[in-house]
Amino acid sequence: MTKILHTTALLLTASLAPLAAHAQTSTQVAPETHPAGDIPDNQAFVRYASSAGGYSLEVPEGWARTVSGTHVTFTSKLGAVEVWTTGTTGTPTPASVRAGELVTLAKTTPKLKVTVVKAVTLPSGPAVRASFTSTGPVNAVTGRAPALENELYVLSHAGKRVLLRFSAPLGSDNVDAWKQMSDSLRWR
Repeated sequence: MTKILHTTALLLTASLAPLAAHAQTSTQVAPETHPAGDIPDNQAFVRYASSAGGYSLEVPEGWARTVSGTHVTFTSKLGAVEVWTTGTTGTPTPASVRAGELVTLAKTTPKLKVTVVKAVTLPSGPAVRASFTSTGPVNAVTGRAPALENELYVLSHAGKRVLLRFSAPLGSDNVDAWKQMSDSLRWR
């Protein structure tokens, strides 16, 4: 009986040895890491409609919403989407956005530094896209103000300008989500 158990143990050890060797040599895949403020690829979006602003667009589901007249802001812990209208008329150009909207934003946006201003076409029509960096509000816990990356779209419709601004911590990878939201803008 002891001989049978000993033989069984040897056979079992011999058959498991290759598995043990494989387990020791296999490598583990590191979990995905995302920069702070990154909107996940699996983020759900919902349509928000503004009667006062005359538009609708898709925004991240679950983000907090603040409305003040035609100015609406959607925020998460580290990112924001803002939409507002102004009475400015005329089709925006890169020069008019540099001289108008960006000068106005610089008065309330610390360390605004413009990197690109160019004409683009969205499904809702011609627009001007301005990319810039800035400093966000000071964090009450850390006492630090984060560096932000921003995109501002300026469009004209029905005698008013519509401004759509995205912001997130510098280094976030939100290109796809910001494109989805800007492309989803529709006039009402």
